[in-house]
Amino acid sequence: MDRGRVCIVSLGCKVNQFEGEAMGEAMEMQGWEVIPFGTGADCTIINTCMVTARAQAESRRWIYRARRSSPRGILLAAGCYPQINPEEVLSLGADGVVGNQEKEAIPAIVEEIQQGRGGVIKVGTISEAKAPPDLHCRRFRNHTRAFLKIQDGCNARCSYCIIPLARGRSRSVPPSHVAASLRQFKAAGYREVVLAGIHLSAYGSDLKPKITLLDLLQQLEEAETPSRIRLSSMEPQETTPALIDWIASSKICSHVHLSLQSGSDDILRMMNRPYTSAVFRELVLRIAERMPRAAIGADVMVGFPGEDAQAFAYTYDLLQSLPISYLHVFPFSPRPRTRAAGFARQVGEGEKRERVQALRSLSREKKRAFYSSFLKQELIFLIEHRRENGRLRGLSRNYVFCLLDGGDELMGHEMQAELLTIEGERGIGKIHESLIPSPS
Repeated sequence: MDRGRVCIVSLGCKVNQFEGEAMGEAMEMQGWEVIPFGTGADCTIINTCMVTARAQAESRRWIYRARRSSPRGILLAAGCYPQINPEEVLSLGADGVVGNQEKEAIPAIVEEIQQGRGGVIKVGTISEAKAPPDLHCRRFRNHTRAFLKIQDGCNARCSYCIIPLARGRSRSVPPSHVAASLRQFKAAGYREVVLAGIHLSAYGSDLKPKITLLDLLQQLEEAETPSRIRLSSMEPQETTPALIDWIASSKICSHVHLSLQSGSDDILRMMNRPYTSAVFRELVLRIAERMPRAAIGADVMVGFPGEDAQAFAYTYDLLQSLPISYLHVFPFSPRPRTRAAGFARQVGEGEKRERVQALRSLSREKKRAFYSSFLKQELIFLIEHRRENGRLRGLSRNYVFCLLDGGDELMGHEMQAELLTIEGERGIGKIHESLIPSPS
């Protein structure tokens, strides 16, 4: 039965991206056609983010934009923003708001609004959730790589972070369900899947019996999965030597992304982060020793309350001294209902911008040095289903992006190519004749 046309816009993290695709599939099963934004949707769902003030503002802009684009269509806002402040989101013009746990009931909620109900609020008490929402995704539209959520929520209480209030306690997807999803992705032709979570490295701590992320990866090694499994961000204190050793010798991509936040021990304590800069240093050096060709990324926050010039210098000097491949840098954003929002010695916006720019410049230097170490060498690139500057875009297992000349028929294939030079933040390469066949 044709119910109409639905558009889903997902903002923010990989978990949100997975959930948006899963909501789209659920809508399709109920007879909806999923279409791109701005092409005449009868229903628009904005899957919001509010990890920072900028993300919250972006969510508001998309809600306003969706209302202008389809003034007579149904507008539903879902996710973290409604979970924290449903009445505010409803006042922006949405016909209904949906919390994170209620995403599994999206088709029924849309039908309820269709029947004439406005101002629908479906936001439960997320802290009482015992398992992740029951969402399933077999494919990612217009994506070469798929994301798979295997964990939701967070038990940590970092002083700056509102996510535990929006996502609840840590909840894990059982290993058998993870393996089944990976089999489906492989059958659909995906060569790479990124395992994602709000607190990925806490995977399994809530299951009975308890297991660890390493236990899961060991089970997946012999399972029928895509040939490339990539891990999203992990916590330094939970990235154990045994986990590093396993990544180095398994089908897991040689790419480790760590959530550092600051190189100042005083700032880390104020953030309520359970490690020191020395722990981070030792970890990065161990990864580099065990996996010399691995990409090592880091999340860094600047401008946390009390971060003076010396504290920022500790962060900069730590990162400059280590074999880091790239950085994700963002300024501190005071979030209501978090302890850090009321901390003294708030850093001015101008200082934050300068520090962000300094670290992003360092990131460009680090990335160029990392890419340069592979010049005149051959790597295997997964060719994405999109072009950049007219060229094919490929991604290696160790997170090197490379632009390559070739036809669209190569998209979705793994290709062996030589990295010839670097332009900006991309490698430029030449494809060789050897083609690794796509999965049957």
